[in-house]
Amino acid sequence: MCERVGADEVGDFRASSLSTLAQMVASGIGVTLLPSLAAGVEVRSRRSSVLIPFAGQAPYRRVGLAWRKTSPRGDEFKLLGELLRPSKD
Repeated sequence: MCERVGADEVGDFRASSLSTLAQMVASGIGVTLLPSLAAGVEVRSRRSSVLIPFAGQAPYRRVGLAWRKTSPRGDEFKLLGELLRPSKD
């Protein structure tokens, strides 16, 4: 998505923490995508940043849950998966 607006990576200069990414943007180092849940918190305290929401249908992603077959907590993970599964309304 960032490449679509002309942004490219500078060497190996990256981060994965949402807070670190927001700090990099506020320092003028680049642009990033933030989940809407975190965007308000991360951008609100950084006056030099601008938050632009997606117009129309926002991008999304699917998240999976995986564990080792031999994990002694397999039943707990299955229960967690059921709790996280979207309802079929």
